[in-house]
Amino acid sequence: MLAPLTIVDYIVVHELCHLRVPDHSARFWNEVDKIMPDYGRRKEWLRDRGVALAI
Repeated sequence: MLAPLTIVDYIVVHELCHLRVPDHSARFWNEVDKIMPDYGRRKEWLRDRGVALAI
């Protein structure tokens, strides 16, 4: 992965939370928040810079 490890961690947590909640509802984001309270900062980083990671 070309992203910083903090972002890779966010992606892994995000995907694992989909095992419990298959959508992006408030319930889903609550699950992410339980594990990673600063997920918003990481989500924003990925939104702003993720396209630059494409090979």
